[in-house]
Amino acid sequence: MGFTAMKKPIELAGVTKHIGVPRKRSEDPQILMGQAKYVDDIKLPDTLEIAFFRSTHAHARIKSLKLDAAKKHPDCIHIFTNEDFSAGATTFFPNTRGTLHPVLMPFFAHGKVRFVGEIIAAVVAPSRYIAEDIVDLIEVEYETLPAYNDVEDAMQPDAVLIHEDLESNVYYADSFSNGDVDKAFSEADLVVSEKITTGRTSAAPMETRGVMAAWGWDDTLTVWSSTQMPYPLRTSIAVNLGISEQTIRVVAPTVGGGFGQKAHFFPEEFILPWIAKEIKQPVKWIEDRREHLLSASHAKQCTIYMNIAFMKDGTMVGMKIKNIGDSGAYSQYPWSGLIESVAANNGAPGAFTVPNISFETVVCLTNKMSTGAYRGVGWSAGCYAREMVMTKAARLLDLDIVEIYRKNFIRHDEFPYTTSTNQTYDSGDYHKVLEKCMEMSDYEQTKKQPRSTKDGKLRGVGIAFFVEQTNWGSRSAEESGFPATLHDTTTVEMDPTGKVTVRSGQFSHGQGLKTTLAQVAAETLGVPFDDVVVLDGDTATGAYGMGTFASRSAVIGGGSVIRAATDVRNKLLTIAAHVMEANAADLEVDEGKIYVKGSPDRSMTVAEIAYITYYDRFTRPDEDEVEPTLTATRHYDPPAAYA
Repeated sequence: MGFTAMKKPIELAGVTKHIGVPRKRSEDPQILMGQAKYVDDIKLPDTLEIAFFRSTHAHARIKSLKLDAAKKHPDCIHIFTNEDFSAGATTFFPNTRGTLHPVLMPFFAHGKVRFVGEIIAAVVAPSRYIAEDIVDLIEVEYETLPAYNDVEDAMQPDAVLIHEDLESNVYYADSFSNGDVDKAFSEADLVVSEKITTGRTSAAPMETRGVMAAWGWDDTLTVWSSTQMPYPLRTSIAVNLGISEQTIRVVAPTVGGGFGQKAHFFPEEFILPWIAKEIKQPVKWIEDRREHLLSASHAKQCTIYMNIAFMKDGTMVGMKIKNIGDSGAYSQYPWSGLIESVAANNGAPGAFTVPNISFETVVCLTNKMSTGAYRGVGWSAGCYAREMVMTKAARLLDLDIVEIYRKNFIRHDEFPYTTSTNQTYDSGDYHKVLEKCMEMSDYEQTKKQPRSTKDGKLRGVGIAFFVEQTNWGSRSAEESGFPATLHDTTTVEMDPTGKVTVRSGQFSHGQGLKTTLAQVAAETLGVPFDDVVVLDGDTATGAYGMGTFASRSAVIGGGSVIRAATDVRNKLLTIAAHVMEANAADLEVDEGKIYVKGSPDRSMTVAEIAYITYYDRFTRPDEDEVEPTLTATRHYDPPAAYA
């Protein structure tokens, strides 16, 4: 099967100087030259290191914990347990789903462990190597309990409770229906049902998790974390540790991959700041790969009962779904253990018209690390289940899957289109995409090739259609089943020399935002690209934002840059109009030069106007007319978007 690469460049709306123009990424040289600083590269005097004593049982009561031998080690500085820091995680995200019990993970295990890898104690020592030796001296006596690896076992009425304060191991159950589903199924020519299970997986970023914390002489706290969400992490630390947020600085230095996994808050991100505050010394923890596989969030595991009703011509008339999500031992903070199953059900219709649909969402606890976000949350599982059933239906109806697609696609003239699960697609032409795919893959000839060859290889051709929700703002989150506030903020500042600083609430960990956001700012302001600097990943220098995840950065971060930069540009041109004795509407700004339309000789530089704004009160407009500053802060919370 051969594919032809697209050689025609993307056509942009209008002429652009920066947006869409190929450019070497600003952030790459420091990485390529080995100058980037990850959490483990942060060096402070007198830093101590931490190793965690973790559970080796999936489900057990802690009958006794003996620390005497460990404390006698000559290099043991401190050992902390639940007796020292008994606070449990507190969420500041509102619970918008009434039947959800939060089931938040404690920082240290409370008398019971619920998965292998759960933290029981933290050892502080001069080095990680010594701390690990001390961990080996800790003794614990367990009373083992039945451990559940499968949700359907954990759901049984006689199952041992993983959390005794719940009535069962199911901590969320909800249902949804649209249309006359029962009638659609009773009148259908064919009903295809499948039980689909998706395996448990985990992200494996180049850089594992890492946290460093330092308590300052002025009672301020600085936390370095390999996180995708610096600002929400700062707020969460303040809420959970009872520290004034204005005294906390969170820095996400260079981060070696996140993939959604680092868009969560973990116990280590609270334990280390608390220890730093207690002992008044910097502390560091860098996760090893084994710890990562045990105690960083897992993903994807769910059991889906997918039922689709068809007419003999391949038309889908109804869909019934039951999705049982495996949450692990806790509800992963902040997105909860619902994120996979709820998103899968809401996105189940995909690119197709499904007039009648019902689904049941059940989320159950098991004795594993909690599940959370990881690349294409929910959408991949929901798509996989639907496509498996549609492909089976094509065989049973003796139809090419392409014909079923054509019969059920949302038509181009129906956009914007609201699905039966209340997701609004703004645009699309699925028929055209399918035809292009078939043309590029030579589909008709490819499917005629023999399925097996003399060399023993089996060959086949498959097609699947995937609609992904992207651009996660508040509306996207709500349509996916998570009513959350997810706007972002940017501050754009032009200094007296005409140089521009973009203070972003987004954070780049591979996306190239220092380049793309600078391109957007340069385009909007009409200044050279090299005159723009983007600051991100540091709560001391940026603007409050929700983080970088779910394909949201270019749209939401870029949108707030456009808004703020437009405000600065408008003020710049208003001041220039006064100075140049022209109408602001008659002025253009391009590559650092402001000129009158049609009279390029009547011009001044952006730097000249910027200087006048800040320093020449005799030339600029009166302060009552225009404030003498070129700074603007704007937020952006876009409509839902689908790709």
